[in-house]
Amino acid sequence: MIMDAGLVHALKVRQVDHCGVGAGVADHEVVQVSTIAAVLDRKYDGDVTIGEILASGDQGLGTLNGLDGELIIVDGEAWQGGADGVVRRVGDEEKTPFAVSTRFRADAEVELGGRLEYGELVRLMEGLGSGVEGCDAVRVDGEFPWMDLRSVWKQERPYRSLGEVAAEQVEWRYENLRGTMVGFRFPQVAESVEMVGYHLHFISEDRQIAGHVLRCGAGPGRLRVEKMGSMRLELPPGVELPGRGERPREEDLRKIEGG
Repeated sequence: MIMDAGLVHALKVRQVDHCGVGAGVADHEVVQVSTIAAVLDRKYDGDVTIGEILASGDQGLGTLNGLDGELIIVDGEAWQGGADGVVRRVGDEEKTPFAVSTRFRADAEVELGGRLEYGELVRLMEGLGSGVEGCDAVRVDGEFPWMDLRSVWKQERPYRSLGEVAAEQVEWRYENLRGTMVGFRFPQVAESVEMVGYHLHFISEDRQIAGHVLRCGAGPGRLRVEKMGSMRLELPPGVELPGRGERPREEDLRKIEGG
């Protein structure tokens, strides 16, 4: 299927096969496995290993096969935040049905001298980013006075819908954390393959707490933003690009975000 021209123009998207996931990745390039639409279509198994993802980037997020928890990549290490609350290092041979990574090289950074609420943090990230039509990678290191996280349970075949999975997701409220939050912001034109807006994951400094960020406060700390110039996209077997004009429903996207 032909890739949407607007997406190609905005993000310089190039579709690659499995062998092209980690080969010769450039600075300011996003590497993505599969699409949000495929996750909504119960495509919970992929063909790319975590080792291959780590070869493509040292920072990122996603999930593991079977929709098994929340994947966070920080400083070239892959970790899983499970729905049971356990955080573990992910093996190189484990596989992912959906992941986004980059070799993080910040273009802008700012010190967070005081505590910011979530809306203030988002506005600051937007101010340092590439604008409405661009794509950014973000990282925040430091203190988080409060944070709402979630994770989902591993699924078994026959796979249930994401709505059914999200109904049983586990959510936590933590206070006075220290750690790292990483993620990406994608523009509206990417809605056929990615979450529009910010998608963020967190892991604590002691590697005991991790998950998908619902909302948080942040600071003191340091915010860094990288403006992304291109994307390479790998589609696992059985996954196709959404047709021109096709987009996930708003209520389905809210389930991914935990809303």
